[in-house]
Amino acid sequence: MNRILRSSVTEAGGGAAAIKVQVAVKRTRWDVVALGIAAGVMIGVAVGKVPPAIGLISDEFTLDRVTAGWLASIFFAFGAVMGALTGFAGGRIGERMLLLAGLAVLAIGGAIGAASGSGGMLLALRVIEGFGFAAIAVAAPKLTVDAATEEDRDLALGIWSAYMPAGMALSMVLAPALLPAIGWRGMWLVGAAATVAVAVLAFAGTSRRRWPDQPARAANAPLDWAGARATVSRTVLWLYAGSFVLFTVQWFAIAAWLPTFLTETQGRSGLAAALFSALVVAVNVVGNVAGAWLLHRGVPRWLLIAAVMIIMAVTGALILGSFMPDDGKIPLAIIFSAGSGLLPAAAFSGAAVHAPKASLMAMANGIILQGAAVGMLAGPPLLAAVVGGLGSWADAWWTMLVCPAIGLGLAAGIYARERKRA
Repeated sequence: MNRILRSSVTEAGGGAAAIKVQVAVKRTRWDVVALGIAAGVMIGVAVGKVPPAIGLISDEFTLDRVTAGWLASIFFAFGAVMGALTGFAGGRIGERMLLLAGLAVLAIGGAIGAASGSGGMLLALRVIEGFGFAAIAVAAPKLTVDAATEEDRDLALGIWSAYMPAGMALSMVLAPALLPAIGWRGMWLVGAAATVAVAVLAFAGTSRRRWPDQPARAANAPLDWAGARATVSRTVLWLYAGSFVLFTVQWFAIAAWLPTFLTETQGRSGLAAALFSALVVAVNVVGNVAGAWLLHRGVPRWLLIAAVMIIMAVTGALILGSFMPDDGKIPLAIIFSAGSGLLPAAAFSGAAVHAPKASLMAMANGIILQGAAVGMLAGPPLLAAVVGGLGSWADAWWTMLVCPAIGLGLAAGIYARERKRA
């Protein structure tokens, strides 16, 4: 097996010369990769608890549709504004500490959110939970790269990229049993308790004693402003982030509103709508893993992104429009979700490849995260506003073509830049 060398730098005080220490990663630490995935799944659990409960919460706090959409998406506000800076912070304090801090905030925000007395308080606590999302989503991919050999890197990152649909599907599958028994507040507490359990496992499993060959963090290293400028000036990273915006706007809007769409347009029961929606979200994992496998087999990232845009355009328009019978829309939604799942693996892999150096990979991840968060922040309220403005779900079919059309242009830009790099 090939060895991948990682460099860590320690500096003596007073400007002494840096000493490089090289650590050879001889085998992939899949236990560490699994802990990163588990932390990510807790993000998905926090996101997925909202769609099945959105009706109960809206009734309790008298929220209109657009405000309810914000309840689903405002979780991503911090990441949308501070994604790149969160990545920069991860490079300073260490990705392990950032991951643990993210899990702690996610658990605390969820636990306090269960006691919310108003819609405004719940929205504010969703923003606080969102710091946990940003911290975990920046830190876990860097830990994954540190734990993987070069030949396993794309596969490990691709599996990691399934964290969101896996966690969302878990929440949506459990919701029909939990909501009647303990209500939405109890569901928030269950999510917080699970996050605490993952935090304890991550604290133990990523310790220096359990993972002795993890890269050492630079001691007293100066702020790498030149590296930060080099990272944010890499156009290709922003092209990947932009493609993530366009993917998440459409995918998360459909995922968040699918239970409502199925009950309003097809007369499905709440249980049936929740389970069908969980299935649609869950198959995105299939796309994530397929994307990882295709990257592992040498399929170019730009081609995966272009394929996703075409799949989303065709299936998204047919789901909302009146061109297909109702019984055909759930299979279409499954194809939409599974096919679009190819994109996250490509984007996270692109961040790993195009970061100026290993110590700046967390910041590169932060740029990708920022794109994902912008799309998830905008998607549900935007779709709610469009449907409200046009009058019905079916009238909004053509809006499903806009993001993919732009996305094909971004895929072409990625192709041009990676062709030059090759």
